[in-house]
Amino acid sequence: MADKQSTGDVGQSKYYQEALQEYKDLMQDDEEPDTWDVRINKTGCYIENMALQLCRAETGDWRQCMLEMNAFRKCWELHGNRERVHTVDKEEFSKQSK
Repeated sequence: MADKQSTGDVGQSKYYQEALQEYKDLMQDDEEPDTWDVRINKTGCYIENMALQLCRAETGDWRQCMLEMNAFRKCWELHGNRERVHTVDKEEFSKQSK
């Protein structure tokens, strides 16, 4: 689950609250999550990513989602994802190419 330190004030965001509820529902669902959800969950930033997506979908403007964007960036860095992206993408691409 998301680290509270990584979210700052975003926990008060309605988008964060919606994303948190969706994450809880996903974790309780008996069905196998789709590949996208599994991949995003492995980053440790599922909730922050979803909050950003929800904000963008509702507002239609990334500039109105700076709180969510900053929380996602902090979470991404906190979980060391900047280093893992190149290897994950390279491995996935190699598997798909074969």
